[in-house]
Amino acid sequence: MRFLKRDLIRGNDRDLRIQFSMILLAYVIPFALGWWITAYFLGATLLSVAAAIAMFGLLAGLLLHYVEWHLTARIVWLAGVNAGIALATFVTPPEGHISFMFVAIATGPFVLFSARRSLGWLVGMVFLPVFLWYLSWATDYALLGEFEVTPEAADRVLAPATALTVFATVLFVIGYFVRRANLQADWLLEAQRQAERSSEAKSTLMRSVSHEMLTPLHAISGFAEFLNSDAKARQEIPADTLESYSGQILSSSNALLLIIENIFDFANWTAEDATAETSKVPVLSCLQTVIGRFGSALENKDVSVSNQVDPDLRVEANAVWLASIFKQLLDNAIKFSNPGGVIVIEARSVGDGRVEIMFTDTGPGFPKGAAGTAFVPFDKLGHETGTTSGVGVGLTLAQNFAEAMGGRIEIDDGVTEGARVKVVMTEALGES
Repeated sequence: MRFLKRDLIRGNDRDLRIQFSMILLAYVIPFALGWWITAYFLGATLLSVAAAIAMFGLLAGLLLHYVEWHLTARIVWLAGVNAGIALATFVTPPEGHISFMFVAIATGPFVLFSARRSLGWLVGMVFLPVFLWYLSWATDYALLGEFEVTPEAADRVLAPATALTVFATVLFVIGYFVRRANLQADWLLEAQRQAERSSEAKSTLMRSVSHEMLTPLHAISGFAEFLNSDAKARQEIPADTLESYSGQILSSSNALLLIIENIFDFANWTAEDATAETSKVPVLSCLQTVIGRFGSALENKDVSVSNQVDPDLRVEANAVWLASIFKQLLDNAIKFSNPGGVIVIEARSVGDGRVEIMFTDTGPGFPKGAAGTAFVPFDKLGHETGTTSGVGVGLTLAQNFAEAMGGRIEIDDGVTEGARVKVVMTEALGES
């Protein structure tokens, strides 16, 4: 039943009746072939022709399914099987019980056609085997005259073959739908679990966001209130005080903006399977744009950036996603660097068409074992109670973006000083 599980996992890209028709065809074609071989060894020419008619109908139905003529496919193979069973019934003694196969074939249309969309064909394809069975019974199975095989051969060979065909087909149909019901139940259970995980992730996100947004919001509100109070009192505000307060407001608003951007990026990423076109992106140019955005944060903390990247180095990437990776890593490096520290950014081609971009800072570094949990959403690696703000999704987003572009991010938790994070991307040769 592996093919059934594969079809269910793929989704409802085909009508379930079409899926069942194609799977059933593949299952019963060997039975038609077995009947043809049996007839050949019994020397029954017309029975061989009957098996060939049924097998041709089944093969034609399968072919029509593959060219997307699904309604025609079901009509053709059901008609072919009915014709084959009818001919076999009239050229063999009743001891073969071949007409019992009409019972199985009469139930097929109920699961192969829609009563709403194909009611006419449903009624017709159910009526056809019923009519043929009645005709065989009314004519005492002798519509075509002489039988090709003896009653003894029919009883000893054809009757067991009929029973095997009918019971195997019925059991397959039952097993198919039981299996489908079980898979559907498993799918629903997994969907419920995913919904619960998603709900918990949203709750965690909201808790983290509400906590992390309060700090910059309080700072913005507080310093703005100081300025507003002095302005209302018509007091002259010293230039250094005005610079300090406005700098605090600007720094806090930038921090708040980064948090909000991370929230939107994380929500959009988890809501869809994101894909984007890539191009040859100059690493240095992308880095300079991102570094420029953190100018005030670097100045406020007295942290400098040593950008040691070859201007000719390019990677195969989406420029927006690559900038987002650099933004997340640089933001973390600034947050955790000690005042007066240096963030070193290096990039080099390492062969095999790969480029390594290394971010190294002078902060406390990653704790031991962080390589296994650093990319888990909302895991702050022991900084939950510290003074450093952040939602805890930056590294997760960076890794997601990198993997979507065929790259990866690695952290080194074995260094004794500072943090070292490596971005591995595909090198783009030639001009952009």
